[in-house]
Amino acid sequence: MARTTPTRTKRRNTVPVHTRARDAHKTPKRPKKPKGLDILGVGVIIAVVLVVLLTIAVPLRNYYNGQSEIARLESSIAAKQEHKDKLLAEIDKYRSDEYIKQEARRRFGVMDEGETAFRIMDPRMDSGDTVTSEHREDIDEREWYTVLWDSVAESE
Repeated sequence: MARTTPTRTKRRNTVPVHTRARDAHKTPKRPKKPKGLDILGVGVIIAVVLVVLLTIAVPLRNYYNGQSEIARLESSIAAKQEHKDKLLAEIDKYRSDEYIKQEARRRFGVMDEGETAFRIMDPRMDSGDTVTSEHREDIDEREWYTVLWDSVAESE
């Protein structure tokens, strides 16, 4: 065993002669320079960036469109709610007995029991005038275009 150990160490530390001779005839290799980006590399990078931007742009556009639609609908809902509140207040007003009495007095001249109605006549009014007129008296015999021209031509 002792003999095999020195021969192994000797082999490890020495280079065979035939390899030295072969290495001497070879031309030394130049170290490779790192190449800069050529046009193809730049084109690939630009294409990848564009694909990524398009991939991100479409969902972002959809998101912002959705947000603006939500804001528009919320303002519409608020306006509808305000209109609903006004209508509910008006319904409550019509349910009030006091409002019904007030409108009956104003529109129809209805009075409560024990009240006396007074009508004040203006002395400047002529009692001979009728409130209504017969429609037959007001028929205009002129042509339609004459009536139209006179309505436009007369200044008030």
